[in-house]
Amino acid sequence: MDVLLRGGPGDGQVVPGGGATLVWQACLYEITTEYSHRHGRGLRVYRHRPDCCEPYGRGAEDRCE
Repeated sequence: MDVLLRGGPGDGQVVPGGGATLVWQACLYEITTEYSHRHGRGLRVYRHRPDCCEPYGRGAEDRCE
């Protein structure tokens, strides 16, 4: 299943995924109730968690790894 990433460095990317969360280039994205339509298909939207990106030096203390 492909999903759409919203926010963060992956904003607008369509990537394979599923489940409650996914990691894209060291950043955590969480599932939402939203759907978006791209190229005639519905895609589940995953929202960026800015506190879980590697550039912020975060990770272990917030279950972001």
